[in-house]
Amino acid sequence: MIELPESVRPLLKDPFGILYRGTAGDELECMLNVKKNIKDYTKLIVVGDVTSYYSFMADLLPDLYIIDASTKRGRVSKSIDEILNEKVYKSIKVKNSPATISESLVKAIEDGLNEKTGIIVEGEEDLAVIPVIILAPISSIVLYGQPDEGVVLVRIDKDLKERVRNILKLMDGSELKNYLLNR
Repeated sequence: MIELPESVRPLLKDPFGILYRGTAGDELECMLNVKKNIKDYTKLIVVGDVTSYYSFMADLLPDLYIIDASTKRGRVSKSIDEILNEKVYKSIKVKNSPATISESLVKAIEDGLNEKTGIIVEGEEDLAVIPVIILAPISSIVLYGQPDEGVVLVRIDKDLKERVRNILKLMDGSELKNYLLNR
C-alpha cells in the first residue's frame, strides 16, 4: 500500500490539467464544454462519482470509470447510482482506504484499461488519478472533479507521467510504489 503523507498533500491541490469551471447546478453544462474540447485520445478515464455521472449524461462514455459511491464524504444520490449501474461495463470492486493507493486498486486499473470497466471502490478513490496517469497509455484523457470548482481535463503525455512519478516518490510506500515508478 502507498500512503499520502501530510507533507505531499499541497502538491495535489493544483489540477494536473485544464480546469473547466462549473459548480452545483451547472455540472452538465460544464461537462458538455469539456466534451467539445476532447479530440483524439487513446483511452478516456473518469475518476469520481459526480464526474462519471455527468460524463454519462453528456454521452461522453469512458473506457474506464472509478467511483466510490460518495461525494464530498457523503453518499451519492440514488439517481447517480442508477445511471452508473445501468451501463454495460465490467464491474470490479476493490478496497482502498482514504489517502492511500492499494494493490487491488492498481490491479483493477490495469485490468480495466483492457475493456470497458467500472471500478467501485470501498473506501475512497481520492488518489486513483496517480496510478491512472502512470498506467494509462500516452494520449489518454483523464477527467476528474476538482471539489467546488469544476472538472479537470488531463491529456497524458511523458512530462505528466514524470511529474506524477516525482510526486509518487515523495509518498510512503512499498513494493507497490516501486512497481508504479518502474512502469
